Amino acid sequence: MENMSQPPSRIKFTTHLVGWMIFFFAPVILSPVRDIGTYFSEPGVISSLVVRNILLISLFYVNLFYLTPKFFTAKKPLTFFVSIGILIFIVGAANFYIHEMLAGPLEGPPDRPPGPPDMPPDGFGPGPRDGAGSGPHHRRLMLASPFFSSLLLSALVATASTLSVMWNNWVQARAEEQERTLQKVAAELSVLKLQISPHFLFNTLNNIRWLVRSNSEYAEPALVKLSQLLRYVLYQSGQDQVPLEKEVAHLQDYISLQKMRLPENRSLDFAIKGELQHKRIVPLLLIPIVENFFKHGDFSNGAASIIELTVDNNQLAFRTVNRISRKSPEGEFGGESGIGMENVKRRLELHYPKNHVLKRYAEDNSYFVNLEINLF
Repeated sequence: MENMSQPPSRIKFTTHLVGWMIFFFAPVILSPVRDIGTYFSEPGVISSLVVRNILLISLFYVNLFYLTPKFFTAKKPLTFFVSIGILIFIVGAANFYIHEMLAGPLEGPPDRPPGPPDMPPDGFGPGPRDGAGSGPHHRRLMLASPFFSSLLLSALVATASTLSVMWNNWVQARAEEQERTLQKVAAELSVLKLQISPHFLFNTLNNIRWLVRSNSEYAEPALVKLSQLLRYVLYQSGQDQVPLEKEVAHLQDYISLQKMRLPENRSLDFAIKGELQHKRIVPLLLIPIVENFFKHGDFSNGAASIIELTVDNNQLAFRTVNRISRKSPEGEFGGESGIGMENVKRRLELHYPKNHVLKRYAEDNSYFVNLEINLF
């Protein structure tokens, strides 16, 4: 599979071509305007420039494609530094002698001629600069000898190619790490989705079994509701996000099914506030909260029970309050165990990182769940 972090070949080729053109013409561009014509009037200078740059380009790519990947990246530093050192010396020396033969000798730092102390050095003051070897390609302000300068330039080119390999390797490693992370998250989300369906089906079938035993007339409407719920799970759970209206309708169907087993005098409403249109949410995110609400709640003796969903712009608030059933182990409902709530917690971390707040706590024999999500 092609690494998407690497630029296309045409872009890489164009980048290298432009870089070498800048490198090739830099001595001409940086020369004084009055001296530019000299580069084009003396064939030896042009020939020297072309041949020396070809050697430097060869050094760059030999190091880029062979020495650095084979030795430096492979953790053979001694072999790499010996090899690149020899190559730098060969190219630097060759460039020096090629220029000596084709363009004439390069002068080192100009010596200060005898004269008054305030007289500027030769080549820096006003007036003509006559004599052999006084052209712009000969007279330079050099901080070191021409031979050492040639070696230094070769070393800089080799260093640039090594840094280029290191940069590309770092970018590729980072992209591969991100790809592995994405694949891991995708796999984890798939597992979490697979957990929802059997967990949901198991709880729902248990409720229907209870309904059939207690009152057989509820069996048919309960199975109709179950088919609607399973249709939603089957066709919507595979999507990344679904319209909020559909998710809320799914919750309403589930609540209607659960209310069949509540005492007849027990009223339970699902309060919805705000506009649901044009909002999207991760599918089956809220249903485990409602499952736990019914599974572990005490709905006898007029115990307060609240399910409320509020939408304000892109902020969704979902709240449930119910009395804890004595038959429900505290750790199952109020602690960190339980497949359903752990599933919700992890999916929130993956889908809404830093864009959600989930609070669960028990107080006065009641259990509270407050969830806030920025739907952005």
